[in-house]
Formats: sequence, structure tokens, C-alpha cells
Amino acid sequence: MSNRIVVAGGSGALGSLLVDAYGQAGWKVVVLSRLAARPMGNLRRVAWDGQTLGNWVGELEGATAVVNLVGRSINTRFTARNKQEIRDSRVLSTAAIGDAILRSSDPPKVWINAGGISIYRSSAVLRTEDDSPDGTDFLAQVSRAWEAAFAQAITPKTRKVQLRIGSVLLSKGGMLAPLVKLAKFGLGGPIGNGDQYISWIHEQDFVKLISWLISDRHLTGIVHASNPNPVQNKDFMLALRKCLGIPIGLPNREWSTKLGGWIIGTEPELVLSGHRVVSKVLGDEGFRFDFPELGAALHNLIV
Repeated sequence: MSNRIVVAGGSGALGSLLVDAYGQAGWKVVVLSRLAARPMGNLRRVAWDGQTLGNWVGELEGATAVVNLVGRSINTRFTARNKQEIRDSRVLSTAAIGDAILRSSDPPKVWINAGGISIYRSSAVLRTEDDSPDGTDFLAQVSRAWEAAFAQAITPKTRKVQLRIGSVLLSKGGMLAPLVKLAKFGLGGPIGNGDQYISWIHEQDFVKLISWLISDRHLTGIVHASNPNPVQNKDFMLALRKCLGIPIGLPNREWSTKLGGWIIGTEPELVLSGHRVVSKVLGDEGFRFDFPELGAALHNLIV
């Protein structure tokens, strides 16, 4: 019997990485999506609303793994409506998958659920899985509710792994695209005071980590999906300019960053705050990153 992975949120940037990788590896891939579609090879898109049980529940029967990456983008203004959608998309989808697994006669071997490093407060203090979450802002509250929904799910036959994902550096889109544009316009200097940390992971390492977590038969609990070498924003922007061959970058002061955020419709704190997060678990278990250094990661993705 061939391996089968179910990806909730498979149409998003991170989900698409998994869909492509597992499809190329010959796995049967099921994407839980708002709209169903005709099967294409080993890929099937099955409709679900991200909240309630339906025909999609049967897709979990006998699956090797289910990976939940559902979540409305946080790259928006935090209006009351948007906040509710950001929270509900994460919490309700997690609860629905947990309920579906509990009802399965042959449940998935492992359930990997997304979460965010914003569960910690913005700080230069180094955080590992041993540290208790101490964030209090909106995203931290969302992260707590998200993780609580996952922790409360009863899955006696399914191993559970809770990810806390850093900034995934993508070759297409993601956080890199607007920063590259800034640098090319001569604005690739520090953002704010530049001291805030960026905890990051290369897209290839993200996919490698998911595969490693699926194949590992014993690991459970919280895992930080983040590179062992977080950097300050000013050093990140310097490395980006070097990669692009741009010697000078004007700084983006806090006031101009806040103004720019208001103009483009996003929250400036997303770039003005930062988290210094690494994984003790991955280090102890011997996981090897293909791109542990930022310079090589940027060169691979951009050049």
C-alpha cells in the first residue's frame, strides 16, 4: 500500500511546498480545500469548510500523515473582523481534524499541526521548547488558543507533533519578496532599530523537517521549526544586500515603517517585533539543516 498524506491548507505557500514534494516522491496526496477538483495523477483536492465534519473525514482513514497548515494570513490590518477570522481559521480547523481523527477506525499514524513562534513575547532572549510561552499580544493569544485546541484533541492511536514555525524563506512570495523589492529600491537598510531578531528556516529545510517528523516513530510534542542561527534584522538586511550586490540601503525608521504598513494594509509590528527562537529538540535528535547559514540560504533562493 502506498503512502498517503493529507494536507489541510495545501493551497497556501507552505502547503504547496509539501504537495509538490510529496507528489514528486510518489505519495498519494490529498488536499483539503475550499473547492474540490478533478484528480490529477496522485493528487486529489477534497472540499471542506475548515470547521465542520463532512465527507472529507473519510480521507483520514488509513493515511500515513495529516498536516494542518490552515490559517488566514496575518499580513493584514488587525481589524475586529480580521482578528476573528485569523483566530477561527486556526482553532476551528484544528478542532475539526481532531474530531475526525477520533472518529476514524484507522486513523493517521501522525498528525502535525502548525503553530507560531509569536506565542513568545518579542524579545532578544533565546527560546527553546523548554521555555514557557509568555506572549500577551493578539498573535500570542491566537497561538495559545490554537495550541490548546490541538492539545485537547483525543487521538490515542495518532502521534501528535505541535510545530512552532519561524519565518519560512521562500523562493516565491513570503517575507522575502517585499524585502527584495525594498533593497532594489535602495531601502534595504535596517527596519526600525534593526535589533529585532528574525527566526527563519529555508523552504527546503521546512519540507525536510516535515518528512523527518513523519518518518520518526517516537517524537511527540512541541517542535520549533526554526533554523539554529536566528539573526537580527539589521544583519538579515545586510546579508540580503550582499546577495543582491547592492552596497547601500537606506534605513526604514519606525515611523516610516508604521506609515508604510498603514498604506499597504498590514500591521507594522509584524516586522518591528522579533523572536529569537531555536530548537533544542531537533539538535538533541540529530536533525541536520541543509541551509544553517543565512547567506547560503539567500543565495540559493534568490540568485
